[in-house]
Amino acid sequence: MAKISDYVGTMYEQLLKSFMAHSSDGIVVVDLEGKVLDVNAAFETMHGWTKEEVLGTVLPMTPPHLLEEAGRLHELVLSGKSVNGYETFKMKKDGTMFHASVTISPVLDAEGGVIALVGVERDITGQKMAEKKLMDSEERYRQLVEFSPEPIMAITDYCIYYSNPAALHFIGGQHIDELQGKCVLDFIHPEHAAYLTFLLERSIGGKLPSDIVPIKLLRLDRQTIEAELKIVPIVTNGNTSVQLLFRDISKRKTAEQSLQETEMLYECLVENAMAGVYMYQDEKLVYVNPYLSKMFGYSRDEMMQTRLEAFIYAEDLATFKEIAVQTLEERISAFPFSIRGMKKDRSIVYLEGLVTLTKYKGKPSLLGTFQDVTYKNEVEEALRESALRYQRLIKFLPEPIVVSDAGMLIYANKSAMKLFRTTVESDLVGKSIYHFVHPEHQQEAMKIERDVMKTDNPSQFKEIRIICFDGEIIEAEISSIRIHHYMGKTVTLTVLRDITDRKQAEELMIRSEKLSIVGQLAAGLAHEIRNPLTSLKGFTQLLKSKSKEDSFYYDTMLTELERINLIVGDFMTLAKPQMSQFGYGSVSGMLEHVISVLNHQAILMNVSLISKVSTALPDIYCDENQLKQVFINLIKNAIEAMPRGGNVVIAADQINAETICIKIKDQGDGIPDAIVHKLGEPFLTTKTNGTGLGLMISYRIVEHHRGSLKICSKDKQGTTVKLLLPVPEGRPGREPAPDSADWAI
Repeated sequence: MAKISDYVGTMYEQLLKSFMAHSSDGIVVVDLEGKVLDVNAAFETMHGWTKEEVLGTVLPMTPPHLLEEAGRLHELVLSGKSVNGYETFKMKKDGTMFHASVTISPVLDAEGGVIALVGVERDITGQKMAEKKLMDSEERYRQLVEFSPEPIMAITDYCIYYSNPAALHFIGGQHIDELQGKCVLDFIHPEHAAYLTFLLERSIGGKLPSDIVPIKLLRLDRQTIEAELKIVPIVTNGNTSVQLLFRDISKRKTAEQSLQETEMLYECLVENAMAGVYMYQDEKLVYVNPYLSKMFGYSRDEMMQTRLEAFIYAEDLATFKEIAVQTLEERISAFPFSIRGMKKDRSIVYLEGLVTLTKYKGKPSLLGTFQDVTYKNEVEEALRESALRYQRLIKFLPEPIVVSDAGMLIYANKSAMKLFRTTVESDLVGKSIYHFVHPEHQQEAMKIERDVMKTDNPSQFKEIRIICFDGEIIEAEISSIRIHHYMGKTVTLTVLRDITDRKQAEELMIRSEKLSIVGQLAAGLAHEIRNPLTSLKGFTQLLKSKSKEDSFYYDTMLTELERINLIVGDFMTLAKPQMSQFGYGSVSGMLEHVISVLNHQAILMNVSLISKVSTALPDIYCDENQLKQVFINLIKNAIEAMPRGGNVVIAADQINAETICIKIKDQGDGIPDAIVHKLGEPFLTTKTNGTGLGLMISYRIVEHHRGSLKICSKDKQGTTVKLLLPVPEGRPGREPAPDSADWAI
């Protein structure tokens, strides 16, 4: 007889297979290396892979920018936990992405160990799109009401609970509190109060909007204004509120009284306008002014009896009719266009027109104008040909370019203006190109121009230093070529490339290689020195105890041996891998702690530590002890750089969403230019008893925190250390542990 456990196991397997087969969610089972063990039909449909294609492979379902996130989830599930309803993006076989809700669970063996992972995916793209549409719809409605030029109020039980800015202005108020919470009847003229009450009750009872009705309102200054009102009931969650839509018509009567005068003025203006004016209705002209009929060589009567095809060029007739149709259907309004016309003598005339929708005798019609631009087109065509030559010049030189005539700049494209750090063309044009070349390279730049003017071949790219408009000096490379017939001259066209980043990358690579070599040397050297050093120290102490007369010499020897021991200790710190304890820490808290520790030493040296650290800094992902070591090294260096006393300013602020900037500025004598660029190298120091290893270790710690350290110094103006640290994008539950090979200090 079969065991009950076997029966239950078989039943469980059947249920699992049934669930895999009939689930509408995609299901994938992978081993601990991420290789697929099984997928269901829904997964095949969702991703486009067949089961035969994916078995035994690691699928590229995760977009590249989410690989780190997927790695964290993978580690979490491997620890025996489950991930439920995690929203992310997944990729299909064809490379497209879709929104997915993912649940990942571990498969455990009898001993509770994880042997595989099961992922359940649900395509929520439709849900996400619906949520976005709803959000967009609500935002459009809010903006429509808020920015509507028409006054709008919302009331409940005659009490005003909302009014848009137009309504507040309409009533003569300055602040929403002047309306909000007040009874709407307070702003209705007494002779219309009962009428409004009747309209409100009928609209609310019937849950239907009212007709547009005239009404008199009282402004806050108690002046009466004429208005039109429409009542719109709004039912939400069983409650009924009312929107009141107003329109100011107090000026309408004045406008109606002046309409006749306006029409007479308009007729006089149109009749004598220096542009052709016409009105088009029911596929025929119903009005033309004298200027238009003269333009086409017809009398007014002849033109109004002539069909449109007679004076619109045949190839442009369809365009004009399409514009007319779209305007009549109100799809476009006041649309400018250019077409060709045909005069009575069959000659061609180029026209620019504008057409708009109006009413004539109660029916829709088109009111338009024509202007003869034949001469202007001829001039523009000549200019266009000249511009095309210029465009060809730019088209094939997409990088920053300048054009110079005998060293004088006569053109710079936008990329060149950006390179020179200016947005004003006149900052460059009219100035000598050598004004922006570093004096060390001016002779070389002049030679390049002289050589280029002798041949049509471009020069080789040469590295020079450029002085930007803001005074910044950047590394660049240039290549020049001779251009003939540019505005009647033979000029030099120069292509520039900013290679500052490339140079910095090369310097960082050299620094990294130096650190690596020093670390390897330190690993062996420190060990070999420390063993005999211990013996020397011990025997010196022994000799000192036996020879009291020469204790001064033995004390000196012990002091120097201890100094050697400290240097070896720095070497060991640089060479020995130490596992970093990374977690979220407060930059402001760490700086406050370090300042409090060093404040006593600063007071003894007549130095004031001034803190300008922002208290609103976000936490960063770091090893607090290592960063404190960096801050102590840098602040201590600043204190020791001022033997005569002074101020050390420590500032920290968030300069953008991704970066925190810490600045430490002293008032010392500064560091020579020849040394500043080499700081961080072993045994390079300005201190009498220093080794340079502390700053070298600081550089390495900062690099391992994915930050950067820059030292700027000017003679007699002190030194500023600028430290940039990254802000994490979020606060996930578990950060991946740094690789010891990359993060060891």
